[in-house]
Amino acid sequence: MMIRVSKQELLELPSLLSAMGYSVIAPIRTGGIVKLAPLGSDIQPELEYVRVVNSPKKFLLPDDELLFRYRSTATITSYGLKIRFPTAEGPCPVAILPEYNPVRERLALFGIHQCMVNSVRYLDTVMLRDPADPYYKNRRDGMFIAELDCDAGDEYCMCRTLGTYKVPAGYADIRMRKSGDGYLIEEATEAGKELLSKLKRQDVKGKYPISVPKMVKDFELVTRDDQEIDAKEASRSLVACTLCAACTVTCPTCYCMDIEDKFSLIDPSNVGRTRTKMSCQRRCYSTIAGGTTFLAAKEERFKWRVKHKFPFSINAFKLVGCTGCGNCIACCPAGIDFREFVGRRVA
Repeated sequence: MMIRVSKQELLELPSLLSAMGYSVIAPIRTGGIVKLAPLGSDIQPELEYVRVVNSPKKFLLPDDELLFRYRSTATITSYGLKIRFPTAEGPCPVAILPEYNPVRERLALFGIHQCMVNSVRYLDTVMLRDPADPYYKNRRDGMFIAELDCDAGDEYCMCRTLGTYKVPAGYADIRMRKSGDGYLIEEATEAGKELLSKLKRQDVKGKYPISVPKMVKDFELVTRDDQEIDAKEASRSLVACTLCAACTVTCPTCYCMDIEDKFSLIDPSNVGRTRTKMSCQRRCYSTIAGGTTFLAAKEERFKWRVKHKFPFSINAFKLVGCTGCGNCIACCPAGIDFREFVGRRVA
């Protein structure tokens, strides 16, 4: 079923979602940028935008997450922190105290573009494989997605090349697109139907229009497998790279994490195991005990990221790990464009 609404009626949807028990996340414009953020009662979502500087990943995989706490045998001595490890005398007594409390509110992503819907699909494929990550699953369960069509990208986008302008079946509860001075909305699930039933509706006959977004720069992929990536020269384009890791921070599908046990200085026996974001562009990512670093050079780390997005993801998950959103290019202070490495410009 497809309906037509005015812009004002469409802007009523976030408050209706809130009334249905959802915590609404939407694009908002602040400080000259558009980002996804919790929507307050006095804030309206931004509808006219090309990109958000963050992604649904921020809310599904937090940057720093406490997994659980446990009691160790650590004590403070005059020589500093002392920890007794398992020995022939016996194992260290450990009591694990789970800290994780299920999220009470369901999340609703309102007004995200097709590339970001595809990023949720990719994260689902990675994080919900057996055994599913319980922290991710709890946030993902019951999520509502209201997708807003993007008809034209900017100079950094590549969704047309990758086909990620297509919304995967079952991933959007409603689809929305600008049409004249109003909006067309299609209900795609029962949850979407329930939401739209609360609006004053003007039913529209016909099928929901599907269009291919216009690209400022169009590319076709010419480098796809490991051997081709390893054989290509990349060092020249990486001279200006500052190793800031903005490419992975702003990427909606990068999911690498590190696990760290953090001791309390007040009570060193109280340890929290945390999961934090890690970037493959950092030297420590591939450093192991003894100081050996497998990806020591910038070029090696750049190629690793490209391989993860394409051959590694295709082989492991049957999905391309890049959604073509262009965030890694737009947010790179050195202006490094990975499309010129893996693709050939055709327009």
